[in-house]
Amino acid sequence: MKTSGRRADKSDATWNLHVHFETGKIDTDVLVSLDHLPDDVERVVLNGRQIGYVHHVEPVYVALTGPDLARAVEVSQKLTLDQSIRDLLNTVPIEVIDPSLARRA
Repeated sequence: MKTSGRRADKSDATWNLHVHFETGKIDTDVLVSLDHLPDDVERVVLNGRQIGYVHHVEPVYVALTGPDLARAVEVSQKLTLDQSIRDLLNTVPIEVIDPSLARRA
């Protein structure tokens, strides 16, 4: 998956991303936002739906997926926040990234 994007506003943690999968099934724009939680944790929200968390544990960002932080499962450890968010996007069903695909099925 390739992503490209820009931050929607410097005062918040929201990005407009363009998502393209090599298979050609998805080529769409998405909105990714972060909700800051205590203890250096960010809740990652995709198009209004929570997809996981990123925990900053120096020097890495730990990507976690799951319904809540207590039961989240580690996806990866990366040196940057954006790499961790990309790893989380790779765990999301394509119907969440592009809801129109769910309607086609």
